[in-house]
Amino acid sequence: MILRIISFILFILTLLSAFGGRINPTYVMLPSALTLALPYLAIATAVVSLAWFCAGRWITAAIGVAVLVAAWKPVSTAIPLHFQSEPTHKERTFKLLTYNILHGWDQEDPEMKAGNRSFQYVLDADADLVGLQELVDINDTGEVPRLEGTLRDSLLRKYPYRAGTTACDLKVLSKYPVKLIKEYPTFSHYEVKMPWGKLNWINTHLSSFNLTDEERKVMKEVVSVKDTEAGLKEMKGSIRGKLKDGFSRRAERAAAIRELADRISGPLVVSGDFNDVPESYAYRTIRGNDLGDAYAETSFGPLITYNRHGFLFHLDQILYRDKFMKALKVEKGSLKSSDHYPLLSEFEWIAK
Repeated sequence: MILRIISFILFILTLLSAFGGRINPTYVMLPSALTLALPYLAIATAVVSLAWFCAGRWITAAIGVAVLVAAWKPVSTAIPLHFQSEPTHKERTFKLLTYNILHGWDQEDPEMKAGNRSFQYVLDADADLVGLQELVDINDTGEVPRLEGTLRDSLLRKYPYRAGTTACDLKVLSKYPVKLIKEYPTFSHYEVKMPWGKLNWINTHLSSFNLTDEERKVMKEVVSVKDTEAGLKEMKGSIRGKLKDGFSRRAERAAAIRELADRISGPLVVSGDFNDVPESYAYRTIRGNDLGDAYAETSFGPLITYNRHGFLFHLDQILYRDKFMKALKVEKGSLKSSDHYPLLSEFEWIAK
């Protein structure tokens, strides 16, 4: 009986996490918080349902399956079941890299003995377009260590077109002519002159929760059921306030991005560090009804793009207007110099 009650609680939480992104976190925070755990709750529901089926408890198993069926659309975005594809016209393909580069620092090698591994990855990835977050001035040696000599020369030679001012931490590197249209709080708008036409590109870095290391430790302990009672008391205080503030600020900026996207006709990419997961309120607001998700349409299984503090979430996104382009694949780099993994995508331009 107890196991059934626990299973039903799991099923309810899975439904709430699947549809939590439809509720504005400015008013109610819990659904948004649950959406962070959607892939894990969905997988747990599938495993528990299978266990009940094997145990011969058909009704409980059927309820679990019904939950997954009802939540399939959001679940399939967080846990896609697709594969990469080949282009119809190879000559009309381009690669786009999005990377929260953490100012070029190296969390695994603080003394940078191996040189600047983050920018070496950017160079080796050989993307046509590179959208960077957490980079104020690529020419500032105080901000970006060990970007020098051959590496610097090769990078600037490969990407002769660059855009972004020192007023924000968003920059783009391009093999094609690029023009900064406008910088907004947490996102920037560019136009790229591609060989086949004009591409509008929004590079974004939405607000984080701004948790301290001690607050992150508390959240990890709650998740691991270690010191849970004390952790929950703390979460009702400063942590809860920061979570609500983070969700609310992202919701506000997501609405601004969506407003800009609605004013843009033609090919469009919105990429960067959303600091939020697929099917979250911010994600759904930005995606609207006209943008595809490059990862969800070309990949298999859940994705983790953040690698610190035990917060294993898919925070970096690549959305695009799919009537003009086709997503072919998205690959996550394994480099952990930054607290975010780089994402390298490939598209085929199908606009006439």
